[in-house]
Amino acid sequence: MILLLPLAIPVFGAGLILAFHNPRAATRIALFVGGVEIAALGAVVWQVHVHGELQQGRYLRADGLSAFFLMGIAVVSGLVLAYASGYLRHIGEGRFSSPRWFYALVFLFLFTMISVCLSANLGLMWIMMEGTTLASALLVGFYNTEGAVEAGWKYLIVCTVGIAFALFGTIVLYLAAVKAGMNPASALDWVSLMDAAPRIGFDPHLVKLAFVFVIVGYGTKIGFVPMHSWLPDAHAEAPTPISALLSAVLLNCAMYALMRYDAIVSRSVGSAFPHMLLLIFGVMSMVVAGLLILVQRNLKRLMAYSSIEHMGIIAIGLGLGGPLGLFGALLHTFNHSVAKSLLFFSAGNIRHNVGTLRMDEIKGISRTMPQTTAALLVGGLAIVGLPPFSLFISEFAILSEAFAQARYLVAILFLVVLSVVFGGFAFHFFRMLCGEPDRHPENSKLIPSEYIAMGMAALCVLFFGMRIPYMFGRLLQEAMAVLR
Repeated sequence: MILLLPLAIPVFGAGLILAFHNPRAATRIALFVGGVEIAALGAVVWQVHVHGELQQGRYLRADGLSAFFLMGIAVVSGLVLAYASGYLRHIGEGRFSSPRWFYALVFLFLFTMISVCLSANLGLMWIMMEGTTLASALLVGFYNTEGAVEAGWKYLIVCTVGIAFALFGTIVLYLAAVKAGMNPASALDWVSLMDAAPRIGFDPHLVKLAFVFVIVGYGTKIGFVPMHSWLPDAHAEAPTPISALLSAVLLNCAMYALMRYDAIVSRSVGSAFPHMLLLIFGVMSMVVAGLLILVQRNLKRLMAYSSIEHMGIIAIGLGLGGPLGLFGALLHTFNHSVAKSLLFFSAGNIRHNVGTLRMDEIKGISRTMPQTTAALLVGGLAIVGLPPFSLFISEFAILSEAFAQARYLVAILFLVVLSVVFGGFAFHFFRMLCGEPDRHPENSKLIPSEYIAMGMAALCVLFFGMRIPYMFGRLLQEAMAVLR
């Protein structure tokens, strides 16, 4: 029954929060429910570590890979809820634009993402992945401005069309399994598919076709180029805590689903075909996003394109395979989540105090907002992969695997794009930090909730760059063992 708790708590919490019209009461209830949810996720992660895997009926299951991603969800959701408790103080009561509606929708969003990681059945996983779109569309358009509503509809339409391709891939894989002799009742069960794939031999043409549909479908939610058009608009228009959840959790959930399919296809027809597609989409995403970073004018759109670039890095790690590639890809999912949350939190503070996210109108914030500037610099140095921050470790592992496999073209493109991204971030940040400020904000100091969220994120990216904690390392190894 321990697998049901992380699913029941956010649904119950969402209903409870809607009963409180007072913003402060809604915030306190949300923080309490969030704390209970994080404890429930921690209990699942620990039980998986102790017992290897957990099963609840035919449709719920958790193994080492699930536990690793659930740990990331717990960390980021905790940071987001802490930051949001201060961020929402500027939002009044209104239809679908108040703290109680915000928290209720956030918990429904968390429910769908956790369900993706706990799904034992590929069909259920697809349903819950579509649920993430429905649960978060109102959050993307939360401010109810013309731009926010347009971004919400674009997000809803593009991701729904994209996820339809993943449905086609799921159906094709089911057909391949049934034609090979599997029981139809278990032809979408991930464990059964992993066991049967190398033994009974699926039709390779059907399996390859299924993976093409899946990588396009789930790749749309991940933000792979050229299916990425929804992502910059959604990140730019959504409230800052939601931008952090989209970038740090939703993209990881879609990548998690793709990892599950990659493992099945690799065992069925070999790793050459799926890994080639992962390398193609990964390199395209890195190159295109890296170039577009140079010409951005909006701070949150800059971070959105950075997310696309980092999803490309993770795809390259998976496409390379090998111990270092897989290690780097999984570690990068966590490192990117924490660093990007820190950057979005900093952007939220800048917007509140300066009144805009247009980088050409933001000047001299190092003088007027020193605390936010420090967080922005830590996040920026981490996200471009400089030592001693954690993203350097994961990117170095992936690059080392590329050189070990003599994939010199991939390695060279990897290094060139990282250099371009570093130059782009340095150029944009230098203009914002230096110069004479046009306005002096009255409340530029961080409040306690912002200190907690941004301080924890900054410490995490710094500490993990110097040493990976023993327990975290064990969870990472257990996640790698599931895929290998």
